[in-house]
Amino acid sequence: MTVKATTAHRAVHEGREVLFCSARCKEKFLADPAKYGASTATAAPPTEIDPVCGMTVKPTTQHRVTSGGREVLFCNAKCKDKFVADPAKYRTQAPAAAMTPEPSAPAASGTEYTCPMHPEIVRNVPGSCPICGMALEPRMPSLADGPDPELRDMTRRFVLAAAFTLPLFVIVMADMLGYSILGARTRVWTELALATPVCIWAAAPFYVRFAQSLRNRRLNMFTLIGLGVGVAYGFSLVAALVPDVFPASFRNAHDGTVATYFEAAGVIVTLILLGQVLELRARGQTGAAIRKLLGMAATSARRLAADGTEDDVPLDAVQVGDRLRVRPGEKVPVDGVVLEGTSSVDESMVTGESIPDEKQAGSRVIGATVNGTGALVIRADKVGSETLLSRIVAMVAEAQRSRAPIQRLADRVAGWFVPAVLAVAVLAFIAWSIWGPE
Repeated sequence: MTVKATTAHRAVHEGREVLFCSARCKEKFLADPAKYGASTATAAPPTEIDPVCGMTVKPTTQHRVTSGGREVLFCNAKCKDKFVADPAKYRTQAPAAAMTPEPSAPAASGTEYTCPMHPEIVRNVPGSCPICGMALEPRMPSLADGPDPELRDMTRRFVLAAAFTLPLFVIVMADMLGYSILGARTRVWTELALATPVCIWAAAPFYVRFAQSLRNRRLNMFTLIGLGVGVAYGFSLVAALVPDVFPASFRNAHDGTVATYFEAAGVIVTLILLGQVLELRARGQTGAAIRKLLGMAATSARRLAADGTEDDVPLDAVQVGDRLRVRPGEKVPVDGVVLEGTSSVDESMVTGESIPDEKQAGSRVIGATVNGTGALVIRADKVGSETLLSRIVAMVAEAQRSRAPIQRLADRVAGWFVPAVLAVAVLAFIAWSIWGPE
């Protein structure tokens, strides 16, 4: 039978999720997976990538066209029209690669990455969101996750930017207050030397995301940052190297120098980097909390065979209906029901109750709780993603990516805010050029 992707009857087998039409079919499959293979089970429906905007597209979409002998799916009619108008343009670029600002280490098999602000964006490799430009993060953290490479990179860039921007800011502010530390030309060259590492190397990721926002036609915060820093530094660079190309109204009447904005570009880059570091740290702390929850689970279980023999197996090998022995002091491997024995189980990690709960035949036990002094034999009822601990982890991860309703309004406003800011900037430059810097 055809199974909807929203079905609650699902299980993980050999690294992939299998869906079922009913609990009965699921139990038959788990009892003998080799017998059924994938014939009676339906794998989670595949998804396609829109070649125009890079968004994930459900296979049920109505926006599709046949090109080059294969069917191409789109998220909306507008993307479809763009592709039909020039198929060659979009066939030559892979959306996932186009959104990856820097070469990344190969992702773990099966790992999916999503945008924390736009969960509809899903990729198989790290990169940045085509809508807001934020870095993608794993949908589900794992115990194998190490330090965040993006956090390390942004921290290095912030430290360097702060080290160069602080003296740059002091020099400029002192001159504005009438305490000239250096001569006019010397000050300009010093500002250029201090601002160049900040605006070239430290701000490099912002330029990449700025270019992506233009390519994807999704104006966002990085559009303003890249354009603002680039124009401020570029204008100041020309003013420092060849001030004579500017009209007389642009130059200082006393020393012939043109006003530069190195400190503005440097301060903007440094503050944005600080915000990126704080944001990545906050998200990292949430990920650490999820990994701590994952670390509470048992790593193996002692399974009882039909002939009475016992064998330690990985937790992934436990199936619904297996009989498991839980020895004193061990963690309960999965959710289940006690078949034999009596003991007290510490369930404080779930209930918060410090007094252990007495268990006997017929009592339900929760995976990752700690058995006391007695021995138990339990029947596995829920394994893998269906255990209580796994559902808690999934809910925490989902809550981390959830958006407040006001965020939708902010997304709509941003679509008008960015063009409005650019228009005001152009008008301000024209007016300033006509009436002079003074």
